Amino acid sequence: MIDQSSISKSTSSRAVGSLVAEDMARRVCSGDLQPGDILPPETEIAAQFHISRASVRTALKTLETLGIIVRQAGRGTTVQEFREWNFLDPQVSQWIATYAAPNLGVLHDVFEFRCTTEPLIASLAARRANARDLLAMEEAFEIMEQNWERRASHGERDPFSTADIAFHEAIYRATHNLVWAQIVHILRPAILLVIRTSNETAEELRESLERHRRLMESIRMRDAEAAYTAAGRILSQTGFDLGFEETPGAKEILTHIRAGGARTDP
Repeated sequence: MIDQSSISKSTSSRAVGSLVAEDMARRVCSGDLQPGDILPPETEIAAQFHISRASVRTALKTLETLGIIVRQAGRGTTVQEFREWNFLDPQVSQWIATYAAPNLGVLHDVFEFRCTTEPLIASLAARRANARDLLAMEEAFEIMEQNWERRASHGERDPFSTADIAFHEAIYRATHNLVWAQIVHILRPAILLVIRTSNETAEELRESLERHRRLMESIRMRDAEAAYTAAGRILSQTGFDLGFEETPGAKEILTHIRAGGARTDP
């Protein structure tokens, strides 16, 4: 439930609507509201949150635009299946990262996306990264290096995990491709969900750190082929950790990545 102290008489209906939309999204992401559930009428929601109907309509409109709910005459307002959500919207991906429990279907689909894009993105970054891009990678990696021993005893918001996300985001942005830069935000829920489902030991984290180091050095050295291989190795281990070794789709992609990686081994 939203903190009523955050709402004052001077708070606009739009601002209140945004707060209520997030609270309702939280309930959906956490499973309190399930796909197919019908939401209460506007008057009931307004009474529940102690807000005006105008604010409720703003909240519902936001959720409808994002695909989280659908409003139909005669049927009320219904929670949508996850596949109907606008996952590429930064607001949706942020809510998922913040509130959602691990979802293997989502993990699988995002993992497939990463497998089909990230090796190529790494090779492009090796060709295009400028000094600022390299600095962003180095700063993120340095934080990972400083905190890897603490990772096993912290939650998904620990410094290692935050830096891990920043590291991959920096590589996407280093392509200097407008599309990749715009969708990089979907990495955040993807990586956080991986963190929530993994229980890495200190040794495994040390090995992960080394794989990231090799990727960063490949990009720094402008070695596109080595960067492609290094990104593939990170994803290969992620697929193993998530149990996607034998999953249709992911298995095929991982086999392709490993075949490509084998050709670039020293």
